[in-house]
Amino acid sequence: MTGAVPGVNPAVAAGLTSGPPPVSGQYSTLYKKMAAHSDSIWSVAWKRQPSIKSSSIVNDVIVSGGVDDLVKVWYWVGDKLDHRYTLEGHQLGIISVDIDETGHLAASSSLDAHIKLWDLDNGKLLKDIDAGPVDAWTVKFTSDSKFLMAGSHTGVINIFDCETGKKTGAPDGLPTGGGKFVLSLAISPKTKYVASGGSNGHVNVFDVETGKSVVSLEAHGMPVRSLCFSPDSQLLVTASDDCTVRMIDLSAPQTPAATLSGHQSWVLSVDCSPDNTHVVSGSSDRSVMVWNAGSRRSEATFVEHTDQVWSVKYNTQGNKIISASDDAGLFVYEVPTIQ
Repeated sequence: MTGAVPGVNPAVAAGLTSGPPPVSGQYSTLYKKMAAHSDSIWSVAWKRQPSIKSSSIVNDVIVSGGVDDLVKVWYWVGDKLDHRYTLEGHQLGIISVDIDETGHLAASSSLDAHIKLWDLDNGKLLKDIDAGPVDAWTVKFTSDSKFLMAGSHTGVINIFDCETGKKTGAPDGLPTGGGKFVLSLAISPKTKYVASGGSNGHVNVFDVETGKSVVSLEAHGMPVRSLCFSPDSQLLVTASDDCTVRMIDLSAPQTPAATLSGHQSWVLSVDCSPDNTHVVSGSSDRSVMVWNAGSRRSEATFVEHTDQVWSVKYNTQGNKIISASDDAGLFVYEVPTIQ
């Protein structure tokens, strides 16, 4: 099974070949892992395990999820991906993966409606959560690693206790309004806010402590595929099928602070750099674009993949980006950082 979910992008079906200018300057394609999975890769996460006083070893851990029903764990060692574990158990393609703040716990959600928690130190399954029919899409850990949030087809955000695997909070989940498919989720640093992006282009932001909506607006006219908070929690960045990335100031959300245009087709993934200076986006036009968050201009464009780019993610240090694609490749890019 290969292609977009849900639907097939017309630009890809038409064999889109043109694209933005190539990269220049300090940006470069550092590494390509071809055939990282045997089918499309829809999600990737990257986290550095915090150093422990008793050990000088620091591991950069990457987790990828594919349509081949597999979750794979990699270490970034010597400027290349070193495969450590293949995690089996899902019965259908992997929709979303996430790594907790410690770098030792991963979560995966699948089209089989199950969420699995994994121990990244040994590749063992810790919990298998039956989320119920169509009730597990994008998954995100809270910053304390105690809870896992998941979007659903029914328009609610479900919250699961990582220790028990049981649903917690409101019995019917956190409603996002309108009952529309929650395609994307983001949790702000220190879990102050949680944001959802819907199939109708609607964005909701909730205060986690009170459970009340603080932002509710139609951010796009088409589905919101991905979103992320800036590290200072002042901005919410959204990616949509309308080919744009938008920056929303949470203190004045009704008018976007910026609309970033440059992709030629659906924008499928977005992530903010840890130093709060840049945003990266991946698109079904096969490109990865890096934007300056201050000037709101594109600084680099990578057109390395041969198919849609479903997921992009900064590493913890903010000097590398990884992308995952329908071409089953995982590519890593070197990016400059602000000194």
